[in-house]
Amino acid sequence: MSKDERAVVPIESNPVVFTEFAHKLGLKKEWAYFDIYSLTETELLAFLPRPVKAIVLLFPMNESKQSLVNQHGPKAGGSNVLWFKQSVKNACGLYAVLHSLSNNQSLLEPETDLVNFLNSQSNSSTPKRMFDDTIADEFVSNVINENTQTFSTGQSEAPEATVDINLHYITYVEENGEIFELDGRNLDGPLYLGKSDPTAADLVEQNLVRQRVISYMENANEEDVLNFAMLGLGPNWE
Repeated sequence: MSKDERAVVPIESNPVVFTEFAHKLGLKKEWAYFDIYSLTETELLAFLPRPVKAIVLLFPMNESKQSLVNQHGPKAGGSNVLWFKQSVKNACGLYAVLHSLSNNQSLLEPETDLVNFLNSQSNSSTPKRMFDDTIADEFVSNVINENTQTFSTGQSEAPEATVDINLHYITYVEENGEIFELDGRNLDGPLYLGKSDPTAADLVEQNLVRQRVISYMENANEEDVLNFAMLGLGPNWE
């Protein structure tokens, strides 16, 4: 299979699967992924482990997605947010985990492969918010080869790696007082949404994230709304 034809089985939107994968990449056992059922309903928010350090959104791709991206320009310098360009078909879940962890390095065990990769790139001449494509692709390929089994786990039957999937993962993080949407398929890189609200306890309370998620849902048809899902990265209560 050539580079352009590389594909993996898409990761199920399952907190157990995401957490298992993240722990293999070096996430400390004190942290885990969990379902987020609402960003606005107080009763549901009360049961979330806090603080939420990253939010992963799964949504159906459609033409309105690109129009939403075009509403904002990428941040030009000034931030150390990290972004990977997606080069593997159906691997958006993998990139969502990488974006979550790379921008929360205090949650990672030292001397893991991901930490070592990030450290090796910190002195690169490439702008810090992006990685050298060749080096990043090699790292991602190694991750895939070492975690093939993970991509096929979950409660539903795993599809073939080459199947066309219209569901897509993106990630929200806060970096240095700024909110970003990270999508490996957005070739402009990290999408800057604006300054974070200093009074918000974590990402769940950031209006920029809430408004962005609502925008995606409002641009989806009634059937597609049922395919939305959110995962949060926060303290492991188990």
